Amino acid sequence: MATTLVFGEQIAVFAALGFIVREFTLDSSQLNGEDVLDGTLEGIDISPYVQSLSISRGRSDQFSSFRAGTCTIVLNNNDRRFDPINDTSPYWDSSTNKSGVTPRRRVQIISGGSTALFTGRIADIDVEYNYQLSTVTITAVDDFTLLANAFTGAAITPTSQLSGARVSAILDLTEVAFPATTRSIDTGVSTLGNYQIDENTNAATYLQRVAESEQGLFFMKADGTLRFTDRVSSVFASPVTTFSDNGTGIAYQGLATIYGNEFLYNRVQTQTETGAVQAVDDAASQTEYGVSTLALTDLLLADNTSALTLATKLLELYKEPAYRFDDLVIAVSALSSPNRATVLALEMGDVVTVTRTFTTGSPASVSDDYAIERITHSITPDRHTVTLGMYVADLVFSFVLDDVTFGRLDAANALV
Repeated sequence: MATTLVFGEQIAVFAALGFIVREFTLDSSQLNGEDVLDGTLEGIDISPYVQSLSISRGRSDQFSSFRAGTCTIVLNNNDRRFDPINDTSPYWDSSTNKSGVTPRRRVQIISGGSTALFTGRIADIDVEYNYQLSTVTITAVDDFTLLANAFTGAAITPTSQLSGARVSAILDLTEVAFPATTRSIDTGVSTLGNYQIDENTNAATYLQRVAESEQGLFFMKADGTLRFTDRVSSVFASPVTTFSDNGTGIAYQGLATIYGNEFLYNRVQTQTETGAVQAVDDAASQTEYGVSTLALTDLLLADNTSALTLATKLLELYKEPAYRFDDLVIAVSALSSPNRATVLALEMGDVVTVTRTFTTGSPASVSDDYAIERITHSITPDRHTVTLGMYVADLVFSFVLDDVTFGRLDAANALV
């Protein structure tokens, strides 16, 4: 049963700490009913014992790869129920003489009865004692770690194929065997070449190379689904909500900005595994700021033309320094139930509009669209804070007849 926090949010922390149940029994009539041939581990809601929990998912910036998401849960352990050596714990299985509090067991954090905040598996269990008081800290990681521990067997030479097909081919390898039921793979836009994949190639590293070549996203969703998006998914996305400090959208607590040379690149070089370097320059930017180079090598793109197209696109995006919002902090515990539900349902790649108003100076407000690349949660019994890491969304808007902005044939960013 979920625990209701003081501000009204319901949190459930399901952990598969119990015993195997519902195994198929010979001559049972339940084979096609609830029974499972090898049994199943049902999640136990341990939220009444949670003192705090934190979740971190995403990547540091748009030129970094997504990391495995992590969740840290601090539990009251005064009765030693979460102590892995306590043979009187309710999670002790006397038939195997082992505790259910063990690594690799499933963990899922659910808010409001249905919204997943994190899905993963236990990696570490740390027990601390302070006289007769005790806490247990469980650290869980999402299933991205399965890919990080998977390697190809023999060398493979794939066919030339779209990026989505390449992702699926790697996931389908016997030595990777990522479940088909927990993946969502876009078709992809970029065609990848038939470059050899060497033996003992790490699956996660290679798939991130696919995402880099596509300029898409490759990450684990909060519900445990492995997601690959192509580069047009975010381009044609519509903002799912608006955050503002003037009452016109969901309120936020804090906003960090970036304006510098962190993402200033006026020369871009791209190169496929076997191709020549494709370089594009912006002379005006180089004259004003000096030369700053972004180099992407060993791309899986099929030919030099594709590499040059990618370089041209990246130069257009990063040739000038841009004032942009970076981290958005939301006090979820202070929001209405509908707004809280909207925030907690946000996922990597979702586009949001952010508005900041000023009491002095000009302009009086700044508003722009951003895509989400990081999500963190900090939850205690009396507070829930979400921080969204963002990057500028390069949206393309459809032409709308007679629209003041998108109804003119020469409107910037309008499809014509």
